[in-house]
Amino acid sequence: MRRRIVLIGLLLAAACKQQDSESRAREAEQKIRESIPDVVGRALEQKVTPDQVKRAQQALTDLREYMGDVNGVLDPVTVNAIQAFQRAQGLEADGILNARTERRLQEVAAQAVTPKS
Repeated sequence: MRRRIVLIGLLLAAACKQQDSESRAREAEQKIRESIPDVVGRALEQKVTPDQVKRAQQALTDLREYMGDVNGVLDPVTVNAIQAFQRAQGLEADGILNARTERRLQEVAAQAVTPKS
């Protein structure tokens, strides 16, 4: 009988430790998720006009960075293309279509479509 009580005690202790470990793991995962910035979410909330987005989409299409429709709609595909361009140009890859990104995008796209003599 005593052996059975000790065995049950050990099983309960092991179960508590496992539950505690799982709880700590879930808490750690939540902290990690909260610490990772939502870059695409922030980029989708930016205030840009459809014309700005359309110009960026066209330039990105000319550079083969964007394969979607040139429709002036800021969507995750457009944001990812902006980020890829920013990374390739050494800019902060935040997906934000700021003045610096727009200017660089237009410069690079103009060079890409201008025939070389």
